[in-house]
Amino acid sequence: MKKMFLIILALGIGLLTFSCASTGYNTQKGAAIGAGLGAIAGQAIGHNTAGTLIGLAGGALAGAIAGNAVDQDVTNQKIESAQRPRTAYVSPEGGANENPPGEWIQVPGEWIGGKWVPSHKVWVPVNPN
Repeated sequence: MKKMFLIILALGIGLLTFSCASTGYNTQKGAAIGAGLGAIAGQAIGHNTAGTLIGLAGGALAGAIAGNAVDQDVTNQKIESAQRPRTAYVSPEGGANENPPGEWIQVPGEWIGGKWVPSHKVWVPVNPN
């Protein structure tokens, strides 16, 4: 009966922790999922409270490390996409007032190279040949 109570307690804690972390970052999600799975595995292997707690701690640590790796990958992808060059049409002074085929695009503000670039409009040609 005591083992069943500990398993249900570990599952309940894992589910509550996961539900609170489900809208956050991958580090918190990984830690919550790892804690729940580690507690279950610790109880199944050790059949005692110490095994459950060791499994909980180890699972939380492993899950947080895996989630943090995913967070860093997402951040690196955002940085790389922000650093890609954008083509923009700048009309020469005194030139014709007509723009080549294309459209104005509203670019949201973003961090580029450690500096904040505010929101602005950029002319993007349809056929940049």
